[in-house]
Amino acid sequence: MKDIKVRLKSAIILLLILIPFLFVIYYGKISGKIIGIIFYSLISTWAVYEVISHRILRKWESIIISISSVLIWLMPINWFINQENNPNNSFINLASNTGIDIQTLVEQIKLTVFFGYDEITKFRVLQLLILITLISFIYLVELFVSKAKLKRKINSYLIVIFVTWFIPLAFKAIFIFNAANIYLLFAMITIPIFTDSMAYIGGSLLGRKIIKVGFAPTISPKKSWEGVIIGFIFGSLFVFITMYLGHLMQGPSIFLILTNWRQLVTGLFILPIASIIGDLVFSGIKRILGIKDFSNLIPGHGGFMDRFDSMSFVAISMSLILLIK
Repeated sequence: MKDIKVRLKSAIILLLILIPFLFVIYYGKISGKIIGIIFYSLISTWAVYEVISHRILRKWESIIISISSVLIWLMPINWFINQENNPNNSFINLASNTGIDIQTLVEQIKLTVFFGYDEITKFRVLQLLILITLISFIYLVELFVSKAKLKRKINSYLIVIFVTWFIPLAFKAIFIFNAANIYLLFAMITIPIFTDSMAYIGGSLLGRKIIKVGFAPTISPKKSWEGVIIGFIFGSLFVFITMYLGHLMQGPSIFLILTNWRQLVTGLFILPIASIIGDLVFSGIKRILGIKDFSNLIPGHGGFMDRFDSMSFVAISMSLILLIK
């Protein structure tokens, strides 16, 4: 009971901190968007740090890599530069508006989330190349300095490579959704919460009563096939309700997110699965690192990526789905 009270209190405090920022970012126009970039980039930098700061790397190395992950936010550089010939490629040209239409949102996603061409540097994935080079150099030094076993070094290296680009990219996508459409952000937050909650309830009631083998016993021993299936079914239903709502409205609406049946059908399958996989991937990372939580930042919950693991995968999956024509 005490643990439940701590978790509930922490969740309420976290929401009271986050919700005002979400509305300021959406309605605040240019100043709100600047606050949003700072807010989300700081969160993603901390999230990277709390994942990579375990085991192999020394503290100063973890800090350097975490700060370097901001490169994912800073490129492409032309995203921050006013471009009269191509206004949809410049966030500055869009920041003075409250919300943006779906087509413009798709163009923003292509440019910023999926490593669009940077007209300033003349590269497409320069930030990724810099990060991989930096991380590889640090681990090359650790290969001779650290006394850890080679397998642990390789596992740590692969985890750091993954989270250093994936986490900032996911939070960048969430920021763009926040700035573009407050209802889409609401869906992004609630889809993984609802899917995970129904999976937990389903697993508690029916876990291993029908299928005796666990869903992923080596990664997350408590997960059952029954819970995952129930979470997927109710998650798909929730996606349908949240994403079909816009089709019932007359004219343009912030509720119209998935604009064609191909996007909707794909979303019904992919988004609940992405939520489940996101939880599983970061549980696997914790298992490899030998930790229960990434940090103790949020009492009773752990760190940011203990709470936003599913949402990060849903954000990237939603970005991909919006590209479907």
